[in-house]
Amino acid sequence: MPDEKIVFSQGIEMPPDIQALAQSLKPEGLTLHHLPPGASVDEIGAAIEDAEYLLGFLRFIPDEALANATRLKMMQVLSAGYDAVNIAGARAARIPICTNGGANSVAVAEHAIMLMLAVYRKLVTYHANVAGGRWNQGIPRSVDIFEMEGKTVGIVGLGHIGQQVAKRLKAFDCNLIYYDAFRRTPEEETRLDTKYVSLETLLETSDIVSLHVPLNDETRGMIDAKALKRMKPKAILINTCRGPVVDEPDLIEALRDGTILAAGLDTQAKEPADPANPLLDLPNVTLTPHSAGPTVDSFYKRFSNGYANIARVAAGGDPMWIIPEMHDLFPPNG
Repeated sequence: MPDEKIVFSQGIEMPPDIQALAQSLKPEGLTLHHLPPGASVDEIGAAIEDAEYLLGFLRFIPDEALANATRLKMMQVLSAGYDAVNIAGARAARIPICTNGGANSVAVAEHAIMLMLAVYRKLVTYHANVAGGRWNQGIPRSVDIFEMEGKTVGIVGLGHIGQQVAKRLKAFDCNLIYYDAFRRTPEEETRLDTKYVSLETLLETSDIVSLHVPLNDETRGMIDAKALKRMKPKAILINTCRGPVVDEPDLIEALRDGTILAAGLDTQAKEPADPANPLLDLPNVTLTPHSAGPTVDSFYKRFSNGYANIARVAAGGDPMWIIPEMHDLFPPNG
C-alpha cells in the first residue's frame, strides 16, 4: 500500500531553511509534495486529488476542487487565522479544517506587547529623531508617555494567543480583563488572573485594548466608531489579529480627532497597505507588516503541531484543533 501523501502549500516563498525544516520534521511513512510558492488554485486543486492531507498557509479552494479531493482527510492550517479558507466548501465535502494548535501564540503575544511598549514609549518617533540628529527634540519628554504598571489591559479574544498575552502581562503588574464569545472556566480565569467583562465594559475601562479574535461575520468591523467612542481618550488600540476586525476609516478619524490616544497595528484592511492610506502618515500610529507570527521558533512549532495532527489521523485517530465552525460535523477532541 503506497504511503499517504501530504501536499504542502507554502503560499509565499519560504527561505530554504524553513523548507528544509518542513521536510526534516515530516512523519515517517508519509510522503511530502512541495507546491511551488504562489501556486495557483488550479495547481492546488490538482495536487490534492490524490492526497490525504493538505498542509500550509491555505487560500480559498473552490467547492469543485474540494469535492474532487475524495481522499483528502483534513486541511491543516499553519497560520492562526483561517479566514481565507473555503469553510462552506470543506463542510460540504466533509473535510475538517484544523488550526495550528497555538503554534505561533507566543510569537504574536510577544509582538503585541512589543507594540504596547513601542506606542507607550514613542519608540518609532524617538528612533527617527535620534537617527536624524534631533536629540530630545520635537516631543516633550513626559507628554503622553506611560508605563505599563497598573494599567488595565482589555484582551478581546482569550484563545491561544490571548492567553499568552495575559500570561506575560502579569509580569508588568497590569490589571487584566477580557471579553470572549466563549467565557473561560473560573479555574482558567484564576490561573490567568483575568476577569470576564462585556465588550462594552472592556472598551470603557481599558487603558490598552488588544485584539486577538478570528475574522468572521461576527468580528468583522467590531471595532467601529461606536466602539472607539467608548474607549478612554488616553487609551491605545493594539491589533495583531486581522485588519478588517477594525473599521479602518473610523479608526483613522478617531486617531485624528483624539478620540483615542494611539494605535499599534500589525494588520491592515488592505495588505500590503495602499501608499495613500492615511494610517501611514499619522504620528500616533506604529505599524508592522503582518509580521507578528513568523519567527524561526514558531515555524518549528507549526510543523511539529501540524505533523503531529496528521500523524494522529494517519494512525486512525481523530484530528485536534478543528475550527469552531465545524464542531457540529466533527466534535472537537482537543
